[in-house]
Amino acid sequence: MHRYFITGTDTDVGKTRVTAALGLAMKSAGQTPTIVKLVQTGLRPGVQGDAARAGTLAGVRFVELARFEKPADPWSAALAHGAPEVHASELLDAVAHLKDNVIAEGAGGLMVPLNAREHFGHVAALGKFETIVVVGLRLGCLNHALLTISQAQQGGLPIAGAVLVERWGPTEQHYRDDVMRSLQGKVHVFGILPYNEDEAASVKDGATIFRSLFA
Repeated sequence: MHRYFITGTDTDVGKTRVTAALGLAMKSAGQTPTIVKLVQTGLRPGVQGDAARAGTLAGVRFVELARFEKPADPWSAALAHGAPEVHASELLDAVAHLKDNVIAEGAGGLMVPLNAREHFGHVAALGKFETIVVVGLRLGCLNHALLTISQAQQGGLPIAGAVLVERWGPTEQHYRDDVMRSLQGKVHVFGILPYNEDEAASVKDGATIFRSLFA
């Protein structure tokens, strides 16, 4: 049974696209995954969220565990709506009822708070998820990537690897080489997801990055 946690170097770096690509790769390997959005923020009820988007792109089952309309971290969003805080144990209890392989997507980065005491990293650590770090390729991403990897290691999270994403447009080869060199020996890089406005085509390309996981 595979359990993966998808986190990012920041918000809007391509986590949902990578989540869908991993789901499609797992499905293509004959396995049955469920894509889980642990906490969705910034959307009204009834609007398609990240789980539905990724699950539809991959053609697999999906579920969203919590939602808040305020575009903020889950703790701030819960406070803004006068709602109960989200706790790692509650999220993991919900995941425990899923019999499939699980691909859980966080919100923003690893340290985004769920409440006054917990962040998304606690969910990954307590649930023994293998972590995949999504690195949005832009200036500053190296610092964010290395900090995320360091924090994951300190928290005892097993890191499966990282995916580099051309989220905002094509990047220069020399820049990609610089990023790869800086990450070498610190994390396994599955590959680079090239810029593509066609999300469905991008997910199909991304699925090939993960073939080695299910060979």
